[in-house]
Amino acid sequence: MRAATLLALVLAAGCLAAQPPAEPRYFAPRAPPAGDTEPARAADGPLLRLRRVRAASYLRDRMVWRRGVEMGFHDLLRWTESPARFAESWLEDELFERRGFRRAESPAAVTLDASLDAFDELLAPTHEAEVALDIVLSDPKQGTLLDRTIEVRRPIASDDPSAVADALGAALAEAAAQVGAAVSEALGTRSP
Repeated sequence: MRAATLLALVLAAGCLAAQPPAEPRYFAPRAPPAGDTEPARAADGPLLRLRRVRAASYLRDRMVWRRGVEMGFHDLLRWTESPARFAESWLEDELFERRGFRRAESPAAVTLDASLDAFDELLAPTHEAEVALDIVLSDPKQGTLLDRTIEVRRPIASDDPSAVADALGAALAEAAAQVGAAVSEALGTRSP
């Protein structure tokens, strides 16, 4: 009896060892499409300082799902960079490449602070991607010029993680465009 039990344990261990461990999969949302027109570059464009985008503490490298008030993380689905870095990169592109603002480093310049509060896959009631950006535009002389939360949702076409990444990318691109329009309006500049 002992020999049979030992043989069963050895065979079970061999079956378990034969399967390699699951590997994480990495995703990046697609970058926003290039505009049809030449980027707005003006030597006299308004100076703007974009501070580092912060993110909610749960937004790290693992993809997040949400169902109502319940949140969780996909164990093996990861971002290639932090969601805050994606948001910062796309805001830079929108503001400095598409809208023609000039980069400023001086604390005396008009400053945009942004915080990424959601970069989530919503599972219910509908399958959607949600991006939420809190933005504050301030002028050292005039105070707060703009204080707004921009929330964008996009449907997710399937349960494939690539579809989730694509929908979050589309939502982030739309949120960045809305930030660009709001900043342009607050500073009284022409929108492209």
